[in-house]
Amino acid sequence: MNPSESETDARRNVYQHILKAANRRLEQAIPGSSEGTFSHLSLAAVLNLLFLLRGEWGSIGDYVTTQRAVRALVGDELLWAELLKATPPAPIESVQ
Repeated sequence: MNPSESETDARRNVYQHILKAANRRLEQAIPGSSEGTFSHLSLAAVLNLLFLLRGEWGSIGDYVTTQRAVRALVGDELLWAELLKATPPAPIESVQ
């Protein structure tokens, strides 16, 4: 394996770990959501939703620092990658 392949593998492993942890936190933050509810979203989308719910200075740190760190670790391509294997859940109807 050449260095670029090992670097790519390392980035993918870090990406998978962060995505899994962020999905778990988002599922815990939204009452009534279940495991896999947000599995169709990119890592960037999941992080954005977490900060939307928790606030800029909430319990998960600050947005700019988190985004910079994740971008440095996994790169823009993985950060914004849409997960093609999962299908989004049916839209939730609002009840009035």
